[in-house]
Amino acid sequence: MGNKVLVVDDQPGIRLLLEELLKSDGYEIITAKTGKQACEQVIEHHPDLILMDYKLPLMSGGEVLEYLHNQNIHQPVLIMTGLSPNSIQEDTDYSFVKEIIPKPFDIHMMRDLVAKTISKEKL
Repeated sequence: MGNKVLVVDDQPGIRLLLEELLKSDGYEIITAKTGKQACEQVIEHHPDLILMDYKLPLMSGGEVLEYLHNQNIHQPVLIMTGLSPNSIQEDTDYSFVKEIIPKPFDIHMMRDLVAKTISKEKL
């Protein structure tokens, strides 16, 4: 199967949209709806890319990033947020955070960004 992408969002509609969109491009999709589940899925599945909402229940996106950093897990992360990117910049200042994507997002841009990020990491 293709590259694994972990999609993390507490909104089922966004998870489903991204899952269907990326599956049609050949990616294997793993999903999580909380920050805590995201951490568990990263440990269990070792995704090639993490596509994560910033505002999550149980653990925020910032807390998940800190956990990944502390565990020396450096898979590339794309953060989705309805907040201003400037307001979360400090919490997302890790080398493995490749992009902060404002919500709502364009699905074609998201598809291209996922492909570009994964191909860069494979070099």
